[in-house]
Amino acid sequence: MKNRLRQNEIECLNRIKDSFIYSEGITKAFDNSDYLTMESILKSAYQNEKHSDFPDFFFEGGIIEHFEVTASNETHKGSQYKADDANCQRENKEQFKQLSKEFMDSRPQPGTIKTNTIEDTYECFSYESFVKSFKRNIVNHLNSLKNSKYENQIVVFLIEQDSGRLGVYNGDTFIEFYRLSEDKMLLEYLKETLFDINFVIFNSVDAYEIIDMSKIDALIKNSKSGLDIRGGKQSNITTSIFIDL
Repeated sequence: MKNRLRQNEIECLNRIKDSFIYSEGITKAFDNSDYLTMESILKSAYQNEKHSDFPDFFFEGGIIEHFEVTASNETHKGSQYKADDANCQRENKEQFKQLSKEFMDSRPQPGTIKTNTIEDTYECFSYESFVKSFKRNIVNHLNSLKNSKYENQIVVFLIEQDSGRLGVYNGDTFIEFYRLSEDKMLLEYLKETLFDINFVIFNSVDAYEIIDMSKIDALIKNSKSGLDIRGGKQSNITTSIFIDL
């Protein structure tokens, strides 16, 4: 389990690096950092060989700590969305196993191709759950930082949302995808809380934002309050292909 978690962290960092440095993959939705500074951080980052220790990554002069937040309900075991998805994946595996057996036992039909698709849809997301998870996880990782020897170094919090992107609405009309850099309430929370954090990188599915905490006042001034932010719908599709040769 720990190895899988570390793999998620590496994949998240690589997504940011590929987009920021090579303009490949996901979209940079916002960035007020100095390019050369952030390029140096991302290029020189390497993982902590002690997988269970704080932080997750080092770079010359600082650290990167990755953690996930969720827009679904969260228990002491983690995200309800992730728990539901894991259950669906187990059920899908059994279903595909049965479909494979039926295909192998069926009358031969050389040259035929059969596909089976299962779509799992999740709608258990909300902005309220996102805020609770966001604040709770920040406090937890700030405590880890305070108990470490890295408080006086450059610190980057790499925050990954584990579910589909939130949306901003006007009435029942979708306006745009949610951006942390436009959310006055959470930006003010970051200012009040992250005294020892230099950068926040927020990744949600296919987009990310980089916030330079030294410029948080200007962001707050230009941000928006009273936004109608809602959880979206996420569909995970699993497909099997059977070919009769």
